[in-house]
Amino acid sequence: MNKAIQLQQSILQDVAYLLDDNEAMKKLQKVLQRLKKEKAAKEEMSATEKEEILNDIRDGLRELKLAREGKIKLQTVEEFLHELQD
Repeated sequence: MNKAIQLQQSILQDVAYLLDDNEAMKKLQKVLQRLKKEKAAKEEMSATEKEEILNDIRDGLRELKLAREGKIKLQTVEEFLHELQD
């Protein structure tokens, strides 16, 4: 059996065991809400990071377009490598 399915079944069995205990269910609910918030925060960070990457790509493409139009001059590889060494 798939490990993910086994884990899901185990969790469901544990929750079923606690169904008649209101205090345990309240604690479980709080833990689950905290986990949901953490997951949402991770996903939001991921979406923010994706947006930053897309913005960087857009900026690079704009620079490339300006360079092709002769409006700006790009660094040579040597200039770039020298800049990294400093």
